[in-house]
Amino acid sequence: MGERYDFVDVWTIPAPRSVVWRMVDDVANWPRWWPDYRLTEPVSTVAHGAGSRWHARVKADLPYTLDFHFDVLEHEPPRYVKTRVEGFFEGVVDWTLEEEGDSATRMTLHEQTETRWALINLAARVGLRRFLEANHAAAMRRGEEGLRRILAAGYDPPDLDR
Repeated sequence: MGERYDFVDVWTIPAPRSVVWRMVDDVANWPRWWPDYRLTEPVSTVAHGAGSRWHARVKADLPYTLDFHFDVLEHEPPRYVKTRVEGFFEGVVDWTLEEEGDSATRMTLHEQTETRWALINLAARVGLRRFLEANHAAAMRRGEEGLRRILAAGYDPPDLDR
């Protein structure tokens, strides 16, 4: 049995929800603004939305790389996406986007996962869990900063809703 984690991260992005949604929804470009994402590639015949499957590779501060797949289970533009992850960890990750006034978006990322790598599970059990949690927090912080930075630079994400 792995170690269970329940992370809730909240980002406030100074951009309209429609724009922020397009950034979240454009998985292929996550590495462009989220430095911990080294790779995102589609691995399904469904190109976008519910039913699509992605491979991701993530490297944060600790000396290991996470490889995992996620399937989009629910896709409700421009407010909600729910995914099932498997690989390094397994579980459910969802994003909820809420408008905050006319020009800001509150994004809530909720991750309920269980790690599957024996070495990481052992490390957590012998007292290193706080380092693993800090690694997650640092990756989330860089994601929020990267999203803010690319939007402030004038990046206009593609409109993927079909």
